[in-house]
Amino acid sequence: MSVIRTTRCGAATTLATLLMVTGTAAAHQPVHEIQITASRYAFEPATIQVNAGEPVRIVIRSTDGAHGFSIPTLKIDVQVPKGGDPATVAFTAPAAGRYEIACSEFCGSGHGHMKAALVSIAPIPPNR
Repeated sequence: MSVIRTTRCGAATTLATLLMVTGTAAAHQPVHEIQITASRYAFEPATIQVNAGEPVRIVIRSTDGAHGFSIPTLKIDVQVPKGGDPATVAFTAPAAGRYEIACSEFCGSGHGHMKAALVSIAPIPPNR
């Protein structure tokens, strides 16, 4: 699986690496972009559905303080700054299954309850 995170340095190198690893199959699929809002103590939407194998870009913004957006099984962990500036993570949707999302930046007394889920479904084969 490929993951790209926005960074100030090395973005071009990271993007080039992502393109080499994913090959041309993902290049022909549109990117499934999902906007997420992080606030004390929830992600909205709480369930994100993707199709296994499709390119995904998740853009996360905080409505209050700093948060984290972590999908440990997929080795994704980005910091979401306060003030509404976006944090972006791009990856190829994993195999069908449910992947837990959690806030990885302590944000107060309800931090442990700040959870969501990425649900990846098997793609439906085209009719022949």
